Amino acid sequence: MKRLLLVAITMFLLGSMGYFATQNSHNVSLNIFGNFSIQLSVWMVIAVSFVSGWVVTELWQFISHPQRFVQSFLGKFSRYRENKKLQLTQNFETASLLRDQKQVRKNYNKLDNQKTPLSIRILYLEQLRYVNSAEELLIKYAELRAKHQGNFQVLLPYLKLACEVSEWDLTERLSHEILRISQGHPDALEGLRQFHIFRQDWVACIEQERDLLKKFSGSLITKNLVQEHEEHLQKALRQDPKCLKNWSFRYLPQKRDRRNDKPLEAIGEARQLQKSGMFMEAGRVLKEAYENTASLELLESLENVFK
Repeated sequence: MKRLLLVAITMFLLGSMGYFATQNSHNVSLNIFGNFSIQLSVWMVIAVSFVSGWVVTELWQFISHPQRFVQSFLGKFSRYRENKKLQLTQNFETASLLRDQKQVRKNYNKLDNQKTPLSIRILYLEQLRYVNSAEELLIKYAELRAKHQGNFQVLLPYLKLACEVSEWDLTERLSHEILRISQGHPDALEGLRQFHIFRQDWVACIEQERDLLKKFSGSLITKNLVQEHEEHLQKALRQDPKCLKNWSFRYLPQKRDRRNDKPLEAIGEARQLQKSGMFMEAGRVLKEAYENTASLELLESLENVFK
């Protein structure tokens, strides 16, 4: 603040003297040697005097306190570089929000060096979805993952991209890697859930959904999961009739009637018997279950056994 005030006063004095000198046409004659002389305006002499004084002062500071002078100079230079980098970062972020790919690339190229924060690199990769194909993005993320192993700044957006482009084997690997580092991570649980849905492994799917509902019940990420979970429980029973034998449903917001599982357990058991070639046993299981529950789905399954 003091320096700004000093500069303001100096500029005012220079301007006042210069104005006075030009209005009165005051000149100064400097004799160099013999008859050779130079005519200079008063305001120019004053300006040169001020500049010379500043230069002499800085030289005196450098001679008397060289270490302090160097530190001051380096500090000013460092602040200049930091301010310039901050401005470039802000320009890059603004261009990213505007999806201005030309400015994104221009500002990123100025920022791109060994000291560039990983968050900026990830943000740049996110912008490349508007330019590059899915295959090109996956390659770039794989290269970044190799350089920053176990870093969630890379793993989480990489997992999101893998789910988005249906790279399910990659989704499974990334989800397990994240869970090894952070057990119960919601993004990894959701990634595995999507993987099991694709593979139609409903028993494994409901296990991931149970973990999500236990830890994040009532949150946005589980808003529609309860209804899907019930559908997947029914599909899991058709795959494995004993998968809910020791299952606790306390994580659900409403009490669940397990009597409705009986027909599904019978269908699951009948399918397992069919796979073993025991069609008569499968029919018997379905017939007994139908007599107890009168479920139309059981009747349809019974008809399919003997087709």
